[in-house]
Amino acid sequence: MRRTIVIAALVLTTASIALGQRPSASGDRRGSVEQVIRQLDHERIQAQINADAAALERIYAADFIGVGPSGAVRTKPQVISDFTSGELKFQSITTDEVQVRIYGNTAVETGRSTMNGQDRGKAVPRDNRFTRVWVKQQGHWRLVLNHYSPLIMQQ
Repeated sequence: MRRTIVIAALVLTTASIALGQRPSASGDRRGSVEQVIRQLDHERIQAQINADAAALERIYAADFIGVGPSGAVRTKPQVISDFTSGELKFQSITTDEVQVRIYGNTAVETGRSTMNGQDRGKAVPRDNRFTRVWVKQQGHWRLVLNHYSPLIMQQ
């Protein structure tokens, strides 16, 4: 009896150690979701630069809210209309310091962006911090919130 208990304990310990050496499925899934979010954000940037209404329609959630660097709030229809009408125009957008954190069916993306563009004829603040919230809806990741804050460099 004692020998059976010792063998069972050794098998369980060995199995636990072996399982601890394998990458976890949730870790793999996190990396995969992060890649999806980064790819979607790249597609969103290209859609904004090219005023691609179909791509913006696919990427933004129906209840999307965007808060621009000036504090202006826009809904999905307003954003798409502003891009297609030329009221909101970007020549370039780059991002860095990007971090994506996953919380189940929600992803929070933060970072810095450098934008070259105009909003109703006025230059968009060039350097910003952003927060984007993505939610998985009906099997697809959608952008539900995009918030920019002007980056003010301290001297």
